Amino acid sequence: MVVEGTLRKAFVYVSRAAGDGHELLVFRSLDEPDGFEVPKGAAEPSETFADAARRELFEEAGLTVGRGAELGTTWYLNEEQTFFVFEAPHGVPSQFEHTVTGRDGDAGLVYRFQFLLIDDALGGRLVQGSGAFVDALRRHADARR
Repeated sequence: MVVEGTLRKAFVYVSRAAGDGHELLVFRSLDEPDGFEVPKGAAEPSETFADAARRELFEEAGLTVGRGAELGTTWYLNEEQTFFVFEAPHGVPSQFEHTVTGRDGDAGLVYRFQFLLIDDALGGRLVQGSGAFVDALRRHADARR
């Protein structure tokens, strides 16, 4: 059920195995240059959060993923924020750029992506909101080892 006045947002964690751990796909924050963001965006009224997460990942990073796992939902002001984790597609480079597509205000911007180690310091490196489910992400990654 969608509550009127609520913005439904999907946040996307894309992880991959790296050495003895896992890494998370991030890009530099446009608003906070010292922080990193993860792909995210509003879900259309007829769209599931999972479908919105996959669409936002494609628009913001140019990546196509399969089925992921929902990590949880939180609220920030009038935003219902649901977080998903997906396995990085095979062959994604450690660093790359992508020009954002879609109809939103970030269309045409160039995002510079990189992977960060999923460790105890990761939450402090992500901008406010993006790190809400880092602990669940770490548990998810540990379970896949």
